Amino acid sequence: MQKINFAIFDMDGLLFDTERPSFLAMKKTAEKAGFKFSIETYKKLIGVSKPTSNQILHNLYGEEFFKKNVLDHFQEEFNKTVAEEGITIKKGALELLEVLEEKGFKKCIASSSNREVIENYLAITGLEDRFDFYLSGREVKKGKPHPDIFLEACKRGGVDPEKALVLEDSFHGFRAAIRANIRCIIVPDLVEPNEEMKQGAYRICSDLAEVAELIRTEKL
Repeated sequence: MQKINFAIFDMDGLLFDTERPSFLAMKKTAEKAGFKFSIETYKKLIGVSKPTSNQILHNLYGEEFFKKNVLDHFQEEFNKTVAEEGITIKKGALELLEVLEEKGFKKCIASSSNREVIENYLAITGLEDRFDFYLSGREVKKGKPHPDIFLEACKRGGVDPEKALVLEDSFHGFRAAIRANIRCIIVPDLVEPNEEMKQGAYRICSDLAEVAELIRTEKL
């Protein structure tokens, strides 16, 4: 097994605590439009591309959901929350970035969100210069759970997948990493690891501080 020297970060729910405010914004706007929206429904949308999430919502609610522009209203509500409350960096993230830098790792973000969102979150949190590059799901043919985004990250980073490590919180992100033959550490957020994740993950860590400690002590 080759030594890891490249860390690929998911963004929402892994690097930033955005899933909870996103769920609350979606619940508020969906219910205002007359649709019941539960946390279990929201979990189905975590870590997937926009076309996939739109299909899930269409299957659940039909065309009426889109005719009422629920997603546009959700985005307005979520943007308002971000403007008022900012973006919270997940526990251990800064410590992990410091350890990776000390060890000479390359670092990137590979997120299903579009580039504008990634750039905005990095600017708000002051992390613009902490990553070598970032990659949006819109820049590959197929989004998570397909492996395209992680394989493209390795290609752009000039790193063999065997030397890479994916950090994910979602099932779809986990599957994308496994299909790319890249080791994956799961740091759970809203979704608890299922049996497939427990069996296939390289590690399951409680937070990014735990990941930092593994890398610091070279236990990976």
